[in-house]
Amino acid sequence: MSWKTKTLPVVFGLIVLSGSTASRGEDSRDPSHFTYARLYCAPDGNTRFQDMTAELRKTDFAPPAPPIHIGSDFAASRAFFGGFEAGWGARDLENRLNHPTPATQFGIVLQGAFSITTTDGETRRLPPGSVFRLEDTSPCKGHITVVGEQPGFLLFVR
Repeated sequence: MSWKTKTLPVVFGLIVLSGSTASRGEDSRDPSHFTYARLYCAPDGNTRFQDMTAELRKTDFAPPAPPIHIGSDFAASRAFFGGFEAGWGARDLENRLNHPTPATQFGIVLQGAFSITTTDGETRRLPPGSVFRLEDTSPCKGHITVVGEQPGFLLFVR
């Protein structure tokens, strides 16, 4: 199997699924809006989710290809993969052991299923293609991440 055969389904899945509300898996039908989940630290130190929608403008991005919708130009210095064993974090959830994110970063679910629980008890399920932004750095109380029954892989972008 060539790299194109392996890579294109993942890239296509990111394009189709990641334009949706990360926790609900709803497909976006409007390419000028992109919605993702934001996990942030509230003033009381607890974590909360917020759905964020980026406005995208039609842009001549790669002529002579047709224009695409572009927006939300975040600065990034690193991107790396994270591999998680099946069930990772389940014990933390049982013991209510929250942890903050080590840095503000985006996460993109490449494979497997993840769930993130905030300190207020909201849990978002993140299937492949989900995009989320982690902003709950220390001294925030943090969140709990649990991986499903299969190993999971994330792409982190800082």
